[in-house]
Amino acid sequence: KGQRIVAFGDVHGDIRALREFLVLAQVLDPESTLENPKWSGDKTICVQCGDVLDRGDDELACYRLLASLSRQASEAGGALTCLYGNHEVMNAAGLFQYANPGGNAEYEREIGALLDSSLGSNRWRLQYAGNQPSRWAAMEPGGLLAEPLLANMKVSIVVGRSVFVHAGLTADHIKQYGGIEGMNQEARDWILENHHGDYNNIGMYEAVEEVKADAEDRAREASRTMPECLSAGQYGESPVWMRDYSSPNDTAPRNPMAQQMIDDALGALGHGVERMVMGHTPQHHINAALQGKAWRVDVGASAGVMSGTPEVLEIIHGGVKEQDTINILSRSGKKAATERQVVEMVL
Repeated sequence: KGQRIVAFGDVHGDIRALREFLVLAQVLDPESTLENPKWSGDKTICVQCGDVLDRGDDELACYRLLASLSRQASEAGGALTCLYGNHEVMNAAGLFQYANPGGNAEYEREIGALLDSSLGSNRWRLQYAGNQPSRWAAMEPGGLLAEPLLANMKVSIVVGRSVFVHAGLTADHIKQYGGIEGMNQEARDWILENHHGDYNNIGMYEAVEEVKADAEDRAREASRTMPECLSAGQYGESPVWMRDYSSPNDTAPRNPMAQQMIDDALGALGHGVERMVMGHTPQHHINAALQGKAWRVDVGASAGVMSGTPEVLEIIHGGVKEQDTINILSRSGKKAATERQVVEMVL
Protein backbone atom coordinates (compact mmCIF):
# COMPACT_ATOMS: atom_id res chain seq x y z
CA LYS A 1 0.00 0.00 0.00
CA GLY A 2 1.18 3.50 -0.83
CA GLN A 3 3.60 2.46 -3.58
CA ARG A 4 3.97 5.38 -5.99
CA ILE A 5 4.04 4.64 -9.73
CA VAL A 6 4.49 7.25 -12.46
CA ALA A 7 4.35 6.83 -16.22
CA PHE A 8 4.80 9.01 -19.27
CA GLY A 9 4.68 8.55 -22.99
CA ASP A 10 6.65 9.13 -26.17
CA VAL A 11 9.79 11.30 -26.02
CA HIS A 12 11.05 11.16 -29.62
CA GLY A 13 14.51 12.56 -29.10
CA ASP A 14 13.44 15.75 -27.28
CA ILE A 15 15.64 16.18 -24.21
CA ARG A 16 13.71 19.27 -23.11
CA ALA A 17 10.44 17.36 -23.05
CA LEU A 18 12.06 14.40 -21.29
CA ARG A 19 13.47 16.62 -18.57
CA GLU A 20 10.04 18.16 -17.96
CA PHE A 21 8.40 14.72 -17.80
CA LEU A 22 10.93 13.61 -15.18
CA VAL A 23 10.65 16.78 -13.11
CA LEU A 24 6.83 16.63 -13.20
CA ALA A 25 7.08 12.99 -12.11
CA GLN A 26 9.21 14.14 -9.17
CA VAL A 27 11.95 11.67 -10.00
CA LEU A 28 14.54 14.17 -11.30
CA ASP A 29 15.92 16.85 -8.98
CA PRO A 30 15.09 20.08 -10.86
CA GLU A 31 18.27 21.65 -9.52
CA SER A 32 20.48 18.96 -11.04
CA THR A 33 21.96 19.14 -14.52
CA LEU A 34 21.63 16.86 -17.51
CA GLU A 35 25.34 16.12 -17.18
CA ASN A 36 24.92 15.13 -13.53
CA PRO A 37 21.25 14.22 -13.01
CA LYS A 38 20.00 13.33 -9.54
CA TRP A 39 17.22 10.83 -8.84
CA SER A 40 14.72 12.38 -6.43
CA GLY A 41 12.01 9.74 -6.55
CA ASP A 42 13.06 7.64 -3.55
CA LYS A 43 11.14 4.33 -3.98
CA THR A 44 8.96 5.52 -6.87
CA ILE A 45 8.55 3.16 -9.83
CA CYS A 46 8.78 5.11 -13.10
CA VAL A 47 7.77 3.68 -16.50
CA GLN A 48 8.66 5.31 -19.81
CA CYS A 49 6.21 3.84 -22.32
CA GLY A 50 8.44 3.61 -25.40
CA ASP A 51 9.44 5.68 -28.43
CA VAL A 52 12.45 7.54 -27.14
CA LEU A 53 13.88 7.31 -30.66
CA ASP A 54 13.33 9.24 -33.93
CA ARG A 55 11.91 12.67 -34.82
CA GLY A 56 14.38 14.52 -32.55
CA ASP A 57 18.05 15.50 -32.27
CA ASP A 58 18.93 14.19 -28.80
CA GLU A 59 18.07 10.48 -28.79
CA LEU A 60 21.30 9.26 -27.20
CA ALA A 61 21.25 12.12 -24.69
CA CYS A 62 17.73 11.04 -23.69
CA TYR A 63 18.84 7.46 -23.17
CA ARG A 64 21.91 8.60 -21.24
CA LEU A 65 19.67 10.55 -18.84
CA LEU A 66 17.22 7.67 -18.42
CA ALA A 67 20.03 5.14 -17.88
CA SER A 68 21.66 7.29 -15.20
CA LEU A 69 18.39 7.74 -13.34
CA SER A 70 17.58 4.03 -13.67
CA ARG A 71 20.83 3.11 -11.92
CA GLN A 72 20.24 5.66 -9.18
CA ALA A 73 16.61 4.57 -8.75
CA SER A 74 17.67 0.96 -8.19
CA GLU A 75 20.14 2.05 -5.51
CA ALA A 76 17.38 4.05 -3.78
CA GLY A 77 14.91 1.16 -3.79
CA GLY A 78 12.86 2.49 -6.70
CA ALA A 79 12.95 1.68 -10.40
CA LEU A 80 12.92 3.30 -13.83
CA THR A 81 11.98 1.04 -16.73
CA CYS A 82 11.85 1.84 -20.45
CA LEU A 83 9.51 -0.06 -22.76
CA TYR A 84 10.00 -0.93 -26.40
CA GLY A 85 8.11 1.32 -28.79
CA ASN A 86 7.63 0.74 -32.49
CA HIS A 87 10.39 3.26 -33.23
CA GLU A 88 12.93 1.28 -31.20
CA VAL A 89 11.90 -1.78 -33.20
CA MET A 90 12.23 0.02 -36.54
CA ASN A 91 15.70 1.28 -35.63
CA ALA A 92 16.79 -2.23 -34.63
CA ALA A 93 15.62 -3.45 -38.04
CA GLY A 94 17.57 -0.78 -39.94
CA LEU A 95 14.52 1.34 -40.80
CA PHE A 96 15.44 4.98 -40.26
CA GLN A 97 12.89 6.92 -42.28
CA TYR A 98 11.71 8.82 -39.19
CA ALA A 99 15.17 9.82 -37.97
CA ASN A 100 16.08 13.52 -37.95
CA PRO A 101 19.30 14.73 -39.57
CA GLY A 102 20.27 16.12 -36.18
CA GLY A 103 19.67 12.73 -34.58
CA ASN A 104 21.82 11.02 -37.17
CA ALA A 105 24.56 13.58 -36.53
CA GLU A 106 24.41 12.70 -32.82
CA TYR A 107 25.07 9.03 -33.65
CA GLU A 108 27.97 10.10 -35.86
CA ARG A 109 29.52 12.12 -33.02
CA GLU A 110 28.88 9.63 -30.24
CA ILE A 111 29.25 6.29 -32.07
CA GLY A 112 30.75 6.68 -35.53
CA ALA A 113 33.75 8.76 -34.52
CA LEU A 114 34.66 6.29 -31.77
CA LEU A 115 34.42 3.34 -34.16
CA ASP A 116 36.56 5.12 -36.74
CA SER A 117 39.19 5.71 -34.08
CA SER A 118 39.09 2.28 -32.44
CA LEU A 119 39.16 0.38 -35.76
CA GLY A 120 41.71 2.72 -37.31
CA SER A 121 39.59 3.10 -40.43
CA ASN A 122 36.14 4.13 -41.59
CA ARG A 123 35.77 1.14 -43.92
CA TRP A 124 33.53 -0.65 -41.38
CA ARG A 125 30.81 1.69 -42.66
CA LEU A 126 30.68 -0.02 -46.06
CA GLN A 127 28.76 -3.04 -44.76
CA TYR A 128 25.80 -0.75 -44.01
CA ALA A 129 25.66 0.53 -47.62
CA GLY A 130 25.25 4.18 -46.67
CA ASN A 131 22.16 3.54 -44.52
CA GLN A 132 23.16 5.50 -41.40
CA PRO A 133 26.02 3.18 -40.42
CA SER A 134 26.61 4.70 -36.97
CA ARG A 135 22.93 4.44 -35.99
CA TRP A 136 22.58 0.94 -37.44
CA ALA A 137 25.75 -0.36 -35.76
CA ALA A 138 24.45 0.89 -32.42
CA MET A 139 20.83 -0.27 -32.60
CA GLU A 140 20.85 -3.57 -34.51
CA PRO A 141 20.48 -6.95 -32.76
CA GLY A 142 23.87 -7.82 -31.34
CA GLY A 143 24.97 -4.22 -31.94
CA LEU A 144 26.88 -1.83 -29.74
CA LEU A 145 23.88 -0.84 -27.57
CA ALA A 146 22.13 -4.22 -27.58
CA GLU A 147 23.47 -5.46 -24.24
CA PRO A 148 24.01 -2.24 -22.27
CA LEU A 149 20.69 -0.63 -23.27
CA LEU A 150 18.15 -2.44 -25.42
CA ALA A 151 18.27 -5.79 -23.61
CA ASN A 152 17.11 -4.03 -20.45
CA MET A 153 13.96 -2.71 -22.08
CA LYS A 154 10.62 -4.52 -21.79
CA VAL A 155 7.70 -5.10 -24.12
CA SER A 156 5.34 -4.79 -21.17
CA ILE A 157 5.38 -4.82 -17.38
CA VAL A 158 2.77 -5.19 -14.64
CA VAL A 159 3.05 -3.04 -11.53
CA GLY A 160 0.31 -3.52 -8.98
CA ARG A 161 -3.06 -3.22 -10.70
CA SER A 162 -1.67 -1.64 -13.87
CA VAL A 163 -0.10 -3.10 -17.01
CA PHE A 164 2.14 -0.85 -19.08
CA VAL A 165 2.80 -1.30 -22.80
CA HIS A 166 3.60 0.96 -25.73
CA ALA A 167 0.52 0.32 -27.88
CA GLY A 168 -1.74 -2.28 -26.29
CA LEU A 169 -2.28 -5.90 -25.35
CA THR A 170 -4.94 -8.41 -26.32
CA ALA A 171 -5.86 -11.71 -24.75
CA ASP A 172 -4.35 -13.44 -27.80
CA HIS A 173 -1.03 -11.66 -27.24
CA ILE A 174 -0.92 -12.89 -23.67
CA LYS A 175 -1.80 -16.46 -24.58
CA GLN A 176 0.29 -16.79 -27.75
CA TYR A 177 3.48 -15.11 -26.53
CA GLY A 178 3.77 -16.82 -23.16
CA GLY A 179 2.41 -13.95 -21.10
CA ILE A 180 4.31 -10.80 -20.16
CA GLU A 181 7.38 -12.78 -19.13
CA GLY A 182 7.45 -14.67 -22.43
CA MET A 183 7.24 -11.48 -24.52
CA ASN A 184 10.02 -9.82 -22.59
CA GLN A 185 12.26 -12.86 -22.87
CA GLU A 186 11.68 -13.18 -26.62
CA ALA A 187 12.55 -9.53 -27.14
CA ARG A 188 15.69 -9.81 -25.00
CA ASP A 189 16.88 -12.96 -26.76
CA TRP A 190 16.35 -11.40 -30.18
CA ILE A 191 18.11 -8.10 -29.51
CA LEU A 192 21.15 -9.79 -27.95
CA GLU A 193 21.83 -12.08 -30.91
CA ASN A 194 23.70 -11.18 -34.08
CA HIS A 195 21.42 -12.59 -36.80
CA HIS A 196 23.37 -11.53 -39.89
CA GLY A 197 26.64 -13.41 -39.43
CA ASP A 198 30.17 -12.05 -39.43
CA TYR A 199 30.94 -8.34 -39.43
CA ASN A 200 33.00 -7.01 -42.32
CA ASN A 201 34.75 -4.24 -40.42
CA ILE A 202 37.70 -4.17 -42.82
CA GLY A 203 35.31 -3.42 -45.66
CA MET A 204 36.66 -5.96 -48.14
CA TYR A 205 34.23 -6.00 -51.08
CA GLU A 206 34.96 -6.55 -54.75
CA ALA A 207 31.87 -4.82 -56.12
CA VAL A 208 29.13 -2.40 -55.15
CA GLU A 209 26.61 -5.22 -55.59
CA GLU A 210 28.30 -7.12 -52.76
CA VAL A 211 27.95 -4.12 -50.45
CA LYS A 212 24.25 -3.77 -51.23
CA ALA A 213 23.65 -7.51 -50.84
CA ASP A 214 25.39 -7.52 -47.45
CA ALA A 215 23.23 -4.66 -46.13
CA GLU A 216 20.04 -6.17 -47.54
CA ASP A 217 20.83 -9.48 -45.87
CA ARG A 218 21.48 -7.69 -42.58
CA ALA A 219 18.06 -6.00 -42.69
CA ARG A 220 16.26 -9.11 -43.93
CA GLU A 221 17.62 -11.32 -41.15
CA ALA A 222 16.73 -8.81 -38.44
CA SER A 223 13.14 -8.71 -39.70
CA ARG A 224 12.90 -12.46 -40.34
CA THR A 225 13.98 -13.37 -36.82
CA MET A 226 12.05 -10.61 -35.05
CA PRO A 227 9.57 -12.02 -32.49
CA GLU A 228 5.90 -11.46 -33.27
CA CYS A 229 5.45 -9.42 -30.10
CA LEU A 230 7.62 -6.71 -31.72
CA SER A 231 6.80 -7.14 -35.39
CA ALA A 232 4.22 -4.98 -37.18
CA GLY A 233 2.93 -8.09 -38.95
CA GLN A 234 0.43 -7.71 -41.76
CA TYR A 235 -2.02 -5.46 -39.94
CA GLY A 236 0.04 -3.76 -37.22
CA GLU A 237 -1.62 -5.70 -34.40
CA SER A 238 1.34 -6.34 -32.06
CA PRO A 239 1.83 -4.84 -28.57
CA VAL A 240 4.06 -2.08 -29.99
CA TRP A 241 1.94 -1.28 -33.06
CA MET A 242 -1.80 -1.65 -32.43
CA ARG A 243 -4.07 1.39 -31.96
CA ASP A 244 -7.37 -0.24 -31.05
CA TYR A 245 -7.50 1.40 -27.61
CA SER A 246 -5.92 4.76 -28.41
CA SER A 247 -7.27 5.96 -31.76
CA PRO A 248 -8.72 8.39 -32.51
CA ASN A 249 -7.13 10.63 -29.93
CA ASP A 250 -9.00 12.28 -27.06
CA THR A 251 -12.20 10.36 -27.67
CA ALA A 252 -13.61 6.85 -27.53
CA PRO A 253 -11.77 4.26 -29.68
CA ARG A 254 -13.08 3.72 -33.19
CA ASN A 255 -12.97 -0.08 -32.96
CA PRO A 256 -16.42 -1.20 -31.74
CA MET A 257 -14.82 -4.27 -30.17
CA ALA A 258 -12.26 -2.31 -28.14
CA GLN A 259 -14.12 -2.60 -24.83
CA GLN A 260 -14.47 -6.35 -25.12
CA MET A 261 -10.84 -6.64 -26.25
CA ILE A 262 -9.44 -4.78 -23.27
CA ASP A 263 -11.75 -6.57 -20.86
CA ASP A 264 -10.53 -9.90 -22.21
CA ALA A 265 -6.88 -8.82 -22.08
CA LEU A 266 -7.07 -7.68 -18.48
CA GLY A 267 -8.91 -10.88 -17.61
CA ALA A 268 -6.19 -12.96 -19.26
CA LEU A 269 -3.55 -11.17 -17.20
CA GLY A 270 -5.40 -11.87 -13.96
CA HIS A 271 -3.78 -10.97 -10.62
CA GLY A 272 -6.20 -8.08 -10.14
CA VAL A 273 -4.90 -5.99 -13.07
CA GLU A 274 -7.52 -3.30 -13.69
CA ARG A 275 -6.06 -0.91 -16.25
CA MET A 276 -3.72 -0.66 -19.23
CA VAL A 277 -1.37 2.32 -19.65
CA MET A 278 -0.12 3.02 -23.18
CA GLY A 279 1.54 5.61 -25.42
CA HIS A 280 1.91 5.45 -29.22
CA THR A 281 -1.04 7.64 -30.31
CA PRO A 282 -0.64 11.35 -29.44
CA GLN A 283 -3.41 12.81 -27.33
CA HIS A 284 -3.84 16.47 -26.40
CA HIS A 285 -3.98 15.47 -22.73
CA ILE A 286 -3.58 12.26 -20.77
CA ASN A 287 -7.00 10.62 -20.70
CA ALA A 288 -8.80 7.36 -19.94
CA ALA A 289 -11.20 5.54 -22.26
CA LEU A 290 -13.07 2.23 -22.19
CA GLN A 291 -14.59 2.64 -18.74
CA GLY A 292 -11.33 3.89 -17.28
CA LYS A 293 -9.38 0.81 -18.37
CA ALA A 294 -7.30 2.39 -21.18
CA TRP A 295 -5.05 5.21 -20.02
CA ARG A 296 -3.48 7.01 -23.01
CA VAL A 297 -0.33 8.90 -21.91
CA ASP A 298 1.36 9.99 -25.18
CA VAL A 299 0.83 13.75 -25.28
CA GLY A 300 2.96 14.42 -28.36
CA ALA A 301 5.42 16.43 -26.26
CA SER A 302 8.34 16.24 -28.69
CA ALA A 303 8.97 19.21 -30.94
CA GLY A 304 9.18 16.63 -33.73
CA VAL A 305 5.57 15.54 -33.12
CA MET A 306 3.29 18.38 -31.97
CA SER A 307 5.11 20.14 -29.10
CA GLY A 308 2.39 19.04 -26.71
CA THR A 309 2.43 19.95 -23.03
CA PRO A 310 4.16 17.26 -20.95
CA GLU A 311 1.97 15.43 -18.45
CA VAL A 312 2.62 12.42 -16.21
CA LEU A 313 0.27 9.74 -14.91
CA GLU A 314 0.61 9.08 -11.16
CA ILE A 315 -0.83 5.98 -9.49
CA ILE A 316 -0.73 5.46 -5.74
CA HIS A 317 -1.32 1.80 -4.99
CA GLY A 318 -4.20 1.33 -2.57
CA GLY A 319 -3.16 -2.00 -1.15
CA VAL A 320 -5.44 -5.00 -0.69
CA LYS A 321 -8.61 -3.27 0.51
CA GLU A 322 -8.47 0.20 -1.01
CA GLN A 323 -8.73 1.47 -4.57
CA ASP A 324 -5.70 3.01 -6.26
CA THR A 325 -5.54 6.80 -6.42
CA ILE A 326 -4.87 8.13 -9.90
CA ASN A 327 -3.73 11.67 -10.72
CA ILE A 328 -2.40 13.56 -13.71
CA LEU A 329 0.64 15.73 -12.97
CA SER A 330 0.89 18.84 -15.14
CA ARG A 331 2.37 22.33 -15.18
CA SER A 332 -0.81 23.64 -13.58
CA GLY A 333 -0.74 21.12 -10.77
CA LYS A 334 -2.32 17.79 -9.89
CA LYS A 335 -5.59 16.76 -11.53
CA ALA A 336 -7.83 13.90 -10.41
CA ALA A 337 -8.51 10.97 -12.72
CA THR A 338 -12.20 11.87 -12.83
CA GLU A 339 -11.34 15.01 -14.83
CA ARG A 340 -9.88 13.00 -17.70
CA GLN A 341 -12.43 10.27 -18.40
CA VAL A 342 -13.51 10.05 -22.03
CA VAL A 343 -17.29 9.83 -22.30
CA GLU A 344 -18.36 6.78 -24.27
CA MET A 345 -21.35 7.13 -26.56
CA VAL A 346 -24.01 4.52 -25.83
CA LEU A 347 -26.35 3.85 -28.77
